[in-house]
Amino acid sequence: MALTRTIYMIEDYVPGILLALMTILVLVDVTGRYVLNISFAGSAEIATALFVWLVFLGSSGAVRKFQHIGIEGLTTFIPKAGLIWLQLAISAAIFAVSIYLVRIGFNLANASWGREIDMVGVSYFYVYIIVPISFGLMAWHSLVQIVDIAKNRHSAACMRHKTTRDLEV
Repeated sequence: MALTRTIYMIEDYVPGILLALMTILVLVDVTGRYVLNISFAGSAEIATALFVWLVFLGSSGAVRKFQHIGIEGLTTFIPKAGLIWLQLAISAAIFAVSIYLVRIGFNLANASWGREIDMVGVSYFYVYIIVPISFGLMAWHSLVQIVDIAKNRHSAACMRHKTTRDLEV
């Protein structure tokens, strides 16, 4: 339970922190380059690495909250009984693809161990390791959703229709 809560907090807050750090880094770099004529070595590469982590952590959080890309027009024409099966199929597809991409991500991270980020001297492994981590989280979230749908077909959390009063909208 504490691990789950920690993962949720990481998915909720770390992308925002990364965005703030990335913005500050780019702002300092641009100000230094064009105002002070000072160039900071590796700042663009670090900002790119922060962006990669932001995107992948944000994606796993989006899967957990059912905020991944969807086609709303399709769900408006399907009856509620069909929505359950549609959400089950979506969660199963995300699970299958995520499991496959965990393996691909580990291969990518391991293959990049010997390469270093120019001007920083840090291995690309630390940039690419977020790929299997985030897809592992996506697989876990989709598996939890599948179990939730199977146990509570009519009251599963994913079946709740969002309204304009929801904070996530």
